Amino acid sequence: MAEREQVLLEHGFVLHQRPYRDSSQLLECMTATHGRMGLVARGSRRAKTGQRALLQPFAPLKLSWIRRGDLGRLTHVEADGLSHALEGQRLLAGFYANELLLRLTARGDPNPDVFSCYSRCLAQLAGVQGVARTLREFELELLRALGYGLELDGDSATGEPLRSDASYVYELEQGFRRAEPEDVDEDHYPGRDLLALRDLTLDDDASLRTAQRLLGRALKAHLGDRPLKSRLVLQDIVSRGL
Repeated sequence: MAEREQVLLEHGFVLHQRPYRDSSQLLECMTATHGRMGLVARGSRRAKTGQRALLQPFAPLKLSWIRRGDLGRLTHVEADGLSHALEGQRLLAGFYANELLLRLTARGDPNPDVFSCYSRCLAQLAGVQGVARTLREFELELLRALGYGLELDGDSATGEPLRSDASYVYELEQGFRRAEPEDVDEDHYPGRDLLALRDLTLDDDASLRTAQRLLGRALKAHLGDRPLKSRLVLQDIVSRGL
C-alpha cells in the first residue's frame, strides 16, 4: 500500500479545474516543492464552502492535502496574496502558460525552477511588459528548468562564440552551427537575434519573431504533433509581436 502523504500550506496555483462527481472539483495544481499535483476538492462547488471562489487560475494559494496514490484530497486552501488580474491577451497568455505546464510536466515531479519561472511569468503578464516578450522568456526558462535548455553560447561545430553578423541553423540535440551555402532548406536564425534571446534583450519585432520560431520548434520536439489549444488562439497575437 502506498505511503500516506500529508502536506500543509504549500505554495501553489491552480492550472486547471473541472467538475468531479456531484459537487466536487478535480484540480491540477502547480506547487512550489511538490511539482504538479492532482487534487480532489470535495464539495468545492457548493456555494457555502467558499472554496470555489479561491480555486481559480492565476491566484497565489496555500494548499494542504492528504495523498495516497496519484490523486490527493484537498483539506485546506487559503489565499497567498492578491490574484494576478489578467485580461484580454494577457489572460489568453496565462492559459497558454498553464497548458504548457500541463503538457510538459508530470504529476509528483518536484521542480522548484518550474514553479519560479511560472510565478515570474504571471507577475510579468500582470505588469507592463509586452505579452510576446513575456511568453518567449517563459518558454526559454521553462525549457531550461525541464532540462531541455537551448545552448546559446557557441557554435556546436566549432565551439566559437555566436557572432551577431552570422546566420545559424539549429539541429535538435546538437545546437547551433553556422549556416553554409548548402543549407538552403534549413531554417536560418540571425546571430544577433540568438544573442538577444540569450541575454533576454528581446527589444524589437525581429528578435521576437526569431525567438518565436526557434522556441516553437524546440517545444514541438517535446509536445509532439498535438497542437496546444491556447496557442492556436494566441497565434495571431504572438505573430504580431504584441
